[in-house]
Amino acid sequence: MKCNIIALFSFICFFQTGLFANPVKNNFKIEVTVSDEKSGYLLLKNLTRPLPDTLKIIDGVARFDGYTVEPTPHILADEANKYQLFFIGPNDKIKVTLKKKEMVVTFLEGSPSHEIFRGLIVVQEPLQQIGGSLQEAYKNPLANTDSLNQVMDKVNKKLRDNFYAFLKKNSSSEVTAFVIYSAINNDRNIKTTIADTMYNILTGKAKTCFYGLELNKMLSKLRAIEVGYMAPDFTLPDSTGNKKYTLSSFRGKYVLIDFWASWCGPCKAEIPFLKNAYAHFHQKGFEIISVSLDDKKEKWTAALKQYEMPWIHISDVKGFGSIVNDLYHVPSIPKTLLLDKTGKIIATDLRGESLDLKLQELLGK
Repeated sequence: MKCNIIALFSFICFFQTGLFANPVKNNFKIEVTVSDEKSGYLLLKNLTRPLPDTLKIIDGVARFDGYTVEPTPHILADEANKYQLFFIGPNDKIKVTLKKKEMVVTFLEGSPSHEIFRGLIVVQEPLQQIGGSLQEAYKNPLANTDSLNQVMDKVNKKLRDNFYAFLKKNSSSEVTAFVIYSAINNDRNIKTTIADTMYNILTGKAKTCFYGLELNKMLSKLRAIEVGYMAPDFTLPDSTGNKKYTLSSFRGKYVLIDFWASWCGPCKAEIPFLKNAYAHFHQKGFEIISVSLDDKKEKWTAALKQYEMPWIHISDVKGFGSIVNDLYHVPSIPKTLLLDKTGKIIATDLRGESLDLKLQELLGK
């Protein structure tokens, strides 16, 4: 599995939660020497908390005393949200030298957990650069794609080998739990078996730390979208708010769970195919339950009127903060799950006419 360090952080830097209680006392210090500015401010954000702290730059130096219960990823950001990620642990006394205009850290010491993380970056970044060069080479119409593919395969294998070597070497580290969590979040097509393999490498505090616990939750969500597993039950209201539907009440029918939203173009492109399947197979024991991930009710209800879809439509209108996202791993839409009469997933992401063909196989023409 390719572990793209840049992409790895693009998602996670927006992750927010309120797990930790208000600290009793500060237990780490950070001093940032800004080599190219004498005044201004920086933002320091603990990725497990919702709000950042402000660090004021005075005479080219910003200082902050804070609290963390365990080694935890933080980002140091400027006003334009350019950032650098590093780890802070209890009792750390960290010194950082930063070029703020470029948001480049030229020196960092005092964080044992970040040294663990740096070990992964050092071995992966050169390979990432080679991979980037190969991607550019593919754009050349005269490129020898066979040769490029061979080199790319070797690069990907080395990236994968380095990644798993890192996990095994640091199996008990909170840093490793974060790395696996980020890797899974950035792979929309990851299989549960691969995620399980990575998680099972973790030992000790890596499993009980914040990201270890989040990983355990994520594995349950991954199973909820994979063939062979039972779809978790849920109850949501319709657009009137007066009627609620529970997934398990449809046992005995083949059910398509359709995760969509009114703003999603690919979702709307699937509507004609859903209408066709519903018209052909509803009377034979087929039902569609469309779960909207809209966060504005008026847009959802307007789309329902416009497209006249005659099946069940439900939502709590909380977007990707919906309760279904606590049960199912749905990082993007459209996402569909076809359930058998017992509620077990038998197919996923049937697009276009493939849904009709699958239903013919199950229910006849």
